[in-house]
Amino acid sequence: MNTQLDLFEGLVLTTNQQEEVNRFIKRQAERADRYLKDSREIMLMLDRAGFVQGVDYNSNFKVEEVTEEREFGYSYNNTNYMHEVTFKQTSGIVYLLVNHIKDGGIKTYKSSISREGDKLMCTSITSQYRHYKPSSLFTKFIEYNKSIVEQFGYKNKQNIALNIIVAKYQKLFPNATVIISSDCYRGNRNYDSFPIVQVEFISGSWVSFRLGYGSEMEKEQFHKKYDAQPEYWVDTLEKFNNQKAK
Repeated sequence: MNTQLDLFEGLVLTTNQQEEVNRFIKRQAERADRYLKDSREIMLMLDRAGFVQGVDYNSNFKVEEVTEEREFGYSYNNTNYMHEVTFKQTSGIVYLLVNHIKDGGIKTYKSSISREGDKLMCTSITSQYRHYKPSSLFTKFIEYNKSIVEQFGYKNKQNIALNIIVAKYQKLFPNATVIISSDCYRGNRNYDSFPIVQVEFISGSWVSFRLGYGSEMEKEQFHKKYDAQPEYWVDTLEKFNNQKAK
């Protein structure tokens, strides 16, 4: 028999099985050491480029020694077996603290960083999936976070202007339904959306407005209209009604 069950120690491994378990433990240790070295190198590169830990970036990377039951061998040839093993395990990442707009404010989220030689990549703040020199990535990081702050300020101005326009048409047409909606236009690569105010009348007709330009957003511009009862249909129906039979 290759294996036997000991009442006190559980499964006793064969020589080949023990070698397999040892190889697993060694691989996990080498992997943990490699990942630890890489995370430390990334943090050093960030520091040298001007990033400040705790402000611009942080790390929750850690190496732990865990003990758990794992499956070894292969099920296809019935050589698989369960064995409790203690090994090194890694978790976490080095990440940038990237701005984004959420719940009516500016929040930060964790965006992972990868390394390729002396270059770093963080796809959340760049338009291309490529690695950059740490100094270049730092510039892009500052520009991106600043753009989110500016975008947040612009959206606040938009919301104020939209509410002013809604109040205006609610007062002018109390029986109409005035809503904030959106429309879009075809950009270079995709569709870009923009906010509108739509005034919907009980007949089903409606008129929509875009925001004004620059600092005068509340001075709306006509956008589109829809007439639920167009005059030309009445004329056409009357014409058809008066035509002589064939």
